[in-house]
Amino acid sequence: MKVKKTLLLLSIPLLLAFAIIAFIALPWLLIFIGNQLEPNPSHPEITYGKFSFRLEYEINGQRKVTQDTLICEYDGIGSNEARGKYRK
Repeated sequence: MKVKKTLLLLSIPLLLAFAIIAFIALPWLLIFIGNQLEPNPSHPEITYGKFSFRLEYEINGQRKVTQDTLICEYDGIGSNEARGKYRK
């Protein structure tokens, strides 16, 4: 009889702790599983590009010019909770 009582006293807090963890973790786990099951976006035809730009602006009466080249590169597929799967 004592063994059953101590087993019951030990199992109740463990069950309660498991229920709390499951209540907190379950929504995030379901979102993660949903994102993994979603189909991947298509691979882009163009995976690399260079774009030259010139920026002219004025601060406190001084005119400033910035010239540079912006390089864009396809980096694979990413995944997050807000957008699902997306192209990087």
